[in-house]
Amino acid sequence: MNANAINKEPLYRQAKAHLLQRVCAGEWGESEMLPSEWDLAAELGVSQGTARKALAELVADGVLLRLQGKGTFVAPLPGDWGSGAVVMPGVFGGPADVLVREFLGVSRLSAGEEVASALLLRRGAPLFRVRLLWRHQGLPVATDEILLSAERFDELDARTLRVRSASLHEVLLRRYGVRVHVHAEQFRVEHLPREEAALLSVEPGRAALSVLTLSGPLMGDAVLWRQRYCLTDALAYTAMP
Repeated sequence: MNANAINKEPLYRQAKAHLLQRVCAGEWGESEMLPSEWDLAAELGVSQGTARKALAELVADGVLLRLQGKGTFVAPLPGDWGSGAVVMPGVFGGPADVLVREFLGVSRLSAGEEVASALLLRRGAPLFRVRLLWRHQGLPVATDEILLSAERFDELDARTLRVRSASLHEVLLRRYGVRVHVHAEQFRVEHLPREEAALLSVEPGRAALSVLTLSGPLMGDAVLWRQRYCLTDALAYTAMP
């Protein structure tokens, strides 16, 4: 950190921002151990207590994790399905079935009342709309509609999303320094809208499992709205431990 920089933020928050920037830049990879508190304090030019407080906040935010007696590590990133997965009905304890993601595109729209309220945006605020299709053994089984603020996540484009093979969560972390966690999920059976039905190659109005998810920083407000429709005729949606 630049000791001569004029910054009204508390020193530990400056240290936290600096460490987060290094994590997002990939200086320490997923599940990689960080240097000790002493070494980080020396690098940053702060006390060990300041370094410890910065690390503690990053642990609370879910960016880092501490393993007793081992050290502090970069926490694994959640995938697009979080703790959710699809498996064969009646199968418990085995690995989740592999799904292949197909990126369909990104567009812009205005926030309706429901989404604006959930993401604490003004009604009509510009949003990015990301569309994904999920296939199981070549057959379409789920769709995603993801909405997020176009003002907060500016310059999010199709090239960025298509080139990266990682989850959208990783894009938000690496490019914007925002690490998201699931805040709330709602499950219900709904009739498929016409667009989703066409993508899933079934008739409009067919019943499907709807999974509505709000995600955001662990200690902050939701920034991402995800509406998923999943066909569960041959597969079961489950929360993995």
